[in-house]
Amino acid sequence: MKLYEYDALVIGTGAAGYGAADSLYRKGVKNIAVLTEGRLCGTSRNTGSDKQTYYKLSLDGFAADCPGAMAQSIFDGGGTDGDKAYAMAQYSLPAFLRLVDYGVPFPKNAVGGFPGYRTDHDDTRRATSVGPLTSRLMTERLEDKVLNINKTPVLDGRHVIKIVSDGDGVCGALALNTGTNDLEAFSAPCVIAAAGAPACIFADSVYPRSQHGMTGVLLDAGVRLNNFSQWQFGLASTDFRWNLSGSFMQVIPRFVSVGENGTEREFLNDVFPDSAERFTNIFLKGYQWPFAAARRDGSSKIDLAVHEERTQGRRVFLDFTKDPAGFDPALLSDEAREYLAGRGVTGKTPFDRLLALNAKAAAIYEDNGTELSREYLPVAVCAQHCNGGVETDVHGETNLPGLFVIGEAAGNFGLARPGGSALNDTQTGGLLTAERIAERKRERPSPAALERALKSERETLASFTADAASAYDDIPRKISLCAGFLREKEGCAKLLGEIGAHLAEYAPRHRSIASYYRDLDMLRAAKAYLETVLAEMPVTGSRGGALWEENGVTVPEKPEYRSCRTVTENGNIRFVPVKPIPTDDRPFEYFLNRLKL
Repeated sequence: MKLYEYDALVIGTGAAGYGAADSLYRKGVKNIAVLTEGRLCGTSRNTGSDKQTYYKLSLDGFAADCPGAMAQSIFDGGGTDGDKAYAMAQYSLPAFLRLVDYGVPFPKNAVGGFPGYRTDHDDTRRATSVGPLTSRLMTERLEDKVLNINKTPVLDGRHVIKIVSDGDGVCGALALNTGTNDLEAFSAPCVIAAAGAPACIFADSVYPRSQHGMTGVLLDAGVRLNNFSQWQFGLASTDFRWNLSGSFMQVIPRFVSVGENGTEREFLNDVFPDSAERFTNIFLKGYQWPFAAARRDGSSKIDLAVHEERTQGRRVFLDFTKDPAGFDPALLSDEAREYLAGRGVTGKTPFDRLLALNAKAAAIYEDNGTELSREYLPVAVCAQHCNGGVETDVHGETNLPGLFVIGEAAGNFGLARPGGSALNDTQTGGLLTAERIAERKRERPSPAALERALKSERETLASFTADAASAYDDIPRKISLCAGFLREKEGCAKLLGEIGAHLAEYAPRHRSIASYYRDLDMLRAAKAYLETVLAEMPVTGSRGGALWEENGVTVPEKPEYRSCRTVTENGNIRFVPVKPIPTDDRPFEYFLNRLKL
């Protein structure tokens, strides 16, 4: 058996994976490798919004802010541990300034400050952006540092299929070389999984089709999940997958549904009979973009209306070519009217206003084959971000010693989060994880466990049979129907039984060896997701980014559970009270005297 030996492995080539690899290198852990199924795939490199947001401590030079205040904003979303919220706030400045140093051109004002703006679930101006492709630029700048300066090896075409442990902790990973279809073994006392969320479980999704995740592999390794039912859903285009937040809503497009006979109707007229309320809620959808159970009678009524039209078999579109019926800027709220006027946004059509407000947002669609000035844009309410994920401590370590999970794969958020905090988390997570790995060096593991795991997997694949058919392609569509942002108890229970049956009979008979492992991963993640939903939401009711229905009736939230997070282990859940935001008011001299110089 050829064994590749490293001091640490990083899985994933998005902003989180590259950030972690660079942080390890800077901390002196240099015998590392980055494994990826596809270097140019993944969410960081292939998604965005009108001006994709990065959330960090305010740096405009004038706004009053501190880590404690930012931590409180993250913590107030509910279901989030205070130590993690504080760490994300405290580490946000070194993480952000590293990106600036590596060439991510965040806007600066005349006196060197970084101006900001308001984002979802936050009333401050901590948000910043370099436009629709913020995470792509982050990934590219970090990649340049990791590949060309640090000279860290990035092994492409490696689909990680198993995390291996030896009883004392992690000892490495097995990967399928997708070029040769052979299995390879990687020995390492520390493994960092930064492969993103299990986007594969939803059909209505804004994730790139290349984004799959590896949550099923992590579950197979024995990790616990945290807040795994908590996902963020929002309006997105479905042909070219893109978030329709911010500027796309603030220019007041027309919402149109089209029936089988081609008849159009502006369905929001029925939802908001009052024109002023209708236009103002469309505007508010810009920075209230995610569906929120708490806003179901406000701007989130738009998401419910879109879903209802599609459920009735009508196609739903945004139309930027002409104004909604009866539109008059004077009908907007003072906030909306002043926002647009203050930015010089005028124009006879939503597209004209989009060009004035954010020309880069319009250009994204043109670059991908859609002329918003002439074409309707097909839309749906789509899965966009997993606020939950794998349970870790504040340094990203799981219940399996030596296995770390960072970025969207980690369950660092709860019921709601400030927009852009996920991009900050990709960077702070790598810094915290690298600190732990550098400080606590684990001994190199014996190869025995890896040898056994590799032998077992090769025996399984020895009977592999190619088969063009797949019984699993319909699972994501069914999950989107009954367990997306609208969750129906009876449908979830039926689908969980179906997935359990698939797993019980799962065998190495598939389109390819790679798809055999991908579907296995998807089924494991989908099973854990539905188990969490069915155990949690009958207790908590509707909350976060989802409504819960039993026998056709929406169950209201029980707010007392906002102070808990949900831990899933072996299909069972428990509610764990969140930790408070930590404080330490010991005098400066105490910390000075502890310095080792």
